[in-house]
Parts: sequence; C-alpha cells; structure tokens
Amino acid sequence: MTPVNTPEFILFDLDETLYPSSNGLMNLIRDRIVEYMVVRLGWSRDEAEERRQRYVREYGVTLDGLHKLHGVDVGDYMDYVHAVPHSEYIEPNPALDRMLGRLRPSKAIFTNASQSHARRVLSALGVSTSHFECIFDFEAAGFCPKPDPEAYRRILARLGVRGDQCVLVEDNLRNLATAKSVFGMTTVLVKKCGHGAECRPDTMRTAATRADTPTWAGATAPNTPMQSEPTHADLVIDDILQLEQALGED
Repeated sequence: MTPVNTPEFILFDLDETLYPSSNGLMNLIRDRIVEYMVVRLGWSRDEAEERRQRYVREYGVTLDGLHKLHGVDVGDYMDYVHAVPHSEYIEPNPALDRMLGRLRPSKAIFTNASQSHARRVLSALGVSTSHFECIFDFEAAGFCPKPDPEAYRRILARLGVRGDQCVLVEDNLRNLATAKSVFGMTTVLVKKCGHGAECRPDTMRTAATRADTPTWAGATAPNTPMQSEPTHADLVIDDILQLEQALGED
C-alpha cells in the first residue's frame, strides 16, 4: 500500500474513532439523547427516537435540529447526554498516546460533541491533550455540525491551513465526503470494529472501498436535505493504531 502524502495537519474525530465502537459508550449516549427529549420536551419515547433519527439525517446531529427548531439550550443538552461514566466504557490505550506523540504533523480534535466530553474521553483513554493544538467542538464551530461545510471552514480558519494540507480521520463516511469533495482533504475511514467487533482480515484498503451513504450536498444551508450519493474514503483502516503505518510514519 502506498502511504498518503504527509499532511500539515491531522484532524481527528473523537467518538468511535479514537476508541472502538464496540465498547457501547455511544449507544448509552444515544439513549441519553432520547431520554433528554422525553424529560425536557415531554415527547413520548417513540416520538423522541423518530425525531432523533430524522434530525441526524437532516441536520447531521440531533442537537442541531433541536437547537434550530425547538430552541434547546446547547449547554444543557451537552451536559445531560454526556453525563455518562466514560471510564467504565473506555479502556486506557497507552499505545495510542505513544503513537500520537510520534506523529509529526500537527494535530487537532474535530468533534460534534462538547469540549468537556472530549476531555473526559481523552482522560479515559490516557491520552494527553498536549498532543492537540485544539479541541474544536460544536460550540467552536458556531453550532454548525459536521457534515455542514461551515464547520470545516471554521476549523481550517482556526488552524490557518487549507483543506488539501489536512487529513481527516473519521468513522463516518458522510463527514468524510464533505471533507473530500468540498475541501480536498485526504480522508481516512476507521471501521466500526475493535475489541471484539467483527473485522474483515484485510486491515487496510484504498479508495476502491466504497459505500452508498447520504452525503452533505456541497455548501448548502444546514437544513438542506441530505442526498444519497456514492462516496468513499482515500484509506480504510480497522483500528486507529494503524494510522501511523497508513501515513508512512512507522
């Protein structure tokens, strides 16, 4: 496999990218999201679940729909849904901390979650925040979530780099599609596997790996409906620890 060109910056998604999806933390957080809508907005559980799924499809994340359509307070929502025992779900990963220390490009966290949640995830992983120039969260993005192009514009402006100088490492093809098609970023998909999840034996693949998935329609307004288009990542890895080899830095 030919490594990708060495970037100026590596942008890391947080949830189910730096830790495996199989640990169940995001399932717990999704349950908390539904519970929030039941408790705060008085909806039935069925209605809350239907709206959660619909807002993810239409806005990228549930919170964006709740904030725009129902005036939900961002801080209250973030505090509620992230009130979970991170360290009971996330295992320390000293190898990840060491790898991040060896990677030469500058690094940043690029997440739709909150700053406090990101710091708790990193703490549970045993990963130092000193590896990252910034933790760019939903608030820093001006309440514009991935895959809204405005979120990407804002982090690039914050870091003072162009898209083609960056690699985005993500577990979500829809978010990678915007990075690639609108900003020319190199994209790395981390498969949803690890720690007991089923993975195919071919641990790294190139852009031939494709999937049909909704993708943000260019630089449209945040509430523009998603369109179903084929998309792909430049590179697919089964585990975040394979990133060093993928970048040709091991």
